Amino acid sequence: MSKSSSKNGLLEVFAYVAIVISAIAWLLIGLNNAIDQINFGGRLIGALQLVATILTFIVVAVVAFGFTKGRGTAVKVIYWVIVIVFLVCVIFGNVTFK
Repeated sequence: MSKSSSKNGLLEVFAYVAIVISAIAWLLIGLNNAIDQINFGGRLIGALQLVATILTFIVVAVVAFGFTKGRGTAVKVIYWVIVIVFLVCVIFGNVTFK
């Protein structure tokens, strides 16, 4: 198995898992909103959404990095700025400054 095909295989797994987790999280949100007696807990749903978001971002970031190859410096700088901003937002996204 070549390096690119194994990387593509891993990306496909990440994409599949991200879609499955997203679907489960949205299903739980819908059930939670539809039936007042059921409470799945915000932490579980939040954790599922976080994992799905991270996996989706990994897939998109790797594919986008391939796009930056052979492009100018500006495209590469924009790419890395976006990656850093995303990581900061994920890490500190739930922090509330009062």
